[in-house]
Amino acid sequence: MPYTKNDHVAYRDGRPGTRRGRIEEVRDEGPHAVYRIRNDATDEIRVVTEEQIVPGPEGNG
Repeated sequence: MPYTKNDHVAYRDGRPGTRRGRIEEVRDEGPHAVYRIRNDATDEIRVVTEEQIVPGPEGNG
């Protein structure tokens, strides 16, 4: 599923648990998309792949 700028999603970044954030930038749209996400709780920026975004109701994605 393609995600777009300003979508709110849940994601996994290698640390325990799931994080929530807003997509600020989409790079390389398509099957190898990379997303720049600003964490809702900490305001930190993470770059994640589409595989790291949690699909469905848990992730709103």
